[in-house]
Amino acid sequence: MKSTTILLMLVVLVVLVTFQGFQCASSEFTGAKLAIQQQNLTEAKRLLEIEVQKNPTNEEAWFLLGGIRSEEGNFVGMNQAYGEALKISQKHVTEIKGTRYNRWAFHLNRGAGYLERASPESSMFFDQSLEEFTKAREAWPDTSLTYRYIGYAYNNNSRYAQAIDAFRTAWDKGKDVESLKRAARLYIYQGDQQKNAFESDNADKLKNLKNLQGVRRNNRKSDVIAALGAPDRITRGPRGSKKEDLIYNRFNLTVSIDDDKVTRKTFSKPYNPSIDSSKYHGALVEYEKAIQLLLESKGLATRDSETLSMLLTAYVQANRIQEAIAEYERAVELNPGDKQNQFILGVLYRSAGDYEKAVARFSEAYALDPAYTDALFDLGATYYNWGVDMMRLADEKGEPSMAHKEKFKLALPHIEKVSELKPDDIQVWETLGTIYAQLGMQEKALAAFDRADKLRAGN
Repeated sequence: MKSTTILLMLVVLVVLVTFQGFQCASSEFTGAKLAIQQQNLTEAKRLLEIEVQKNPTNEEAWFLLGGIRSEEGNFVGMNQAYGEALKISQKHVTEIKGTRYNRWAFHLNRGAGYLERASPESSMFFDQSLEEFTKAREAWPDTSLTYRYIGYAYNNNSRYAQAIDAFRTAWDKGKDVESLKRAARLYIYQGDQQKNAFESDNADKLKNLKNLQGVRRNNRKSDVIAALGAPDRITRGPRGSKKEDLIYNRFNLTVSIDDDKVTRKTFSKPYNPSIDSSKYHGALVEYEKAIQLLLESKGLATRDSETLSMLLTAYVQANRIQEAIAEYERAVELNPGDKQNQFILGVLYRSAGDYEKAVARFSEAYALDPAYTDALFDLGATYYNWGVDMMRLADEKGEPSMAHKEKFKLALPHIEKVSELKPDDIQVWETLGTIYAQLGMQEKALAAFDRADKLRAGN
């Protein structure tokens, strides 16, 4: 009885195994394999699609279906089928990776070839390259390099918004440093375009505002007229006095003069030139995008001189000088032997009016490289600007002082040395002439200005 029971169980087991075997090898799956052998991929695909519907756990059917879709160029469908196969088993993972890579590489290289041939006169190659890059992206969706090449194609075709999107995706997917730089550079470019348009649209109004701001106490009457033009009328003071008022109706301005110098400027109401600032604010938005993107590289091995330089540009253009200073202070602290960063930090300090710190940075840059004439010139120019500011403040307060001459004396040997190293630089000779004149060295001043004039005439 016992042996009979065991025998029956064995028979049932054999039947089950046989039945399951028939279930796996369905007619659709068997037919699909045969169709593949016969190179009838259309029929094979039809049967495999039926098979995976009926038997969604058939890993090999999904794998074969992915391969056929790959041959058709349906890479979205390919990855969907391969994804299902990999959920079930890693049996064909090597073959799947190989197929994805080969399809990706083929279309990426083909797209790069079209991109090399593209130009404004042959713009159809831009579209063809994008078609190939799109196929490469579909074949291997998470590869940052593909998005970088898509960005190249859009950028070279002046489609900057799409280029930025592509470069940002490359950065997000693979921390592709080149793509981060490209996107940041485009943000800055777009900011510059809007800022230039703002300045062009409002050129006369901005010039007037600048000239009005330049009218200060103790300016000469002739300088006021040179900046603002002839006044609408002039009102004389009491007989025997040297007082007069220059009336500028268009600016609502009265400039009071005494003994040929400005004593006061008075607005009857604020001068409002009605400047349209929309493009300027649009530029600030673009610079801010560049800043935020570049700051994402903090803590990564991407803060090279190029990214730091772009961050500086964006900060300066966005009028965020103190933040630019903070970035370069960190850079100098990390690498005090970098003369370029020392120099840039000096320029930033000077822009912020911190002449003492600027002098220290330019001195350090020059000490690091005695052939660095830019640092030497800017060291002298900083002392010169320092002296000019001291002189202007003293004039505005009506408290004459000779303290500024000490700064000119400190500037002189540096600018003289630069004139020896760069004897054909017009700016150097003009600066040198001005310093000589301020120090009462008239013959040398005339000689320096004459040298600058001759160089200019020669150009």
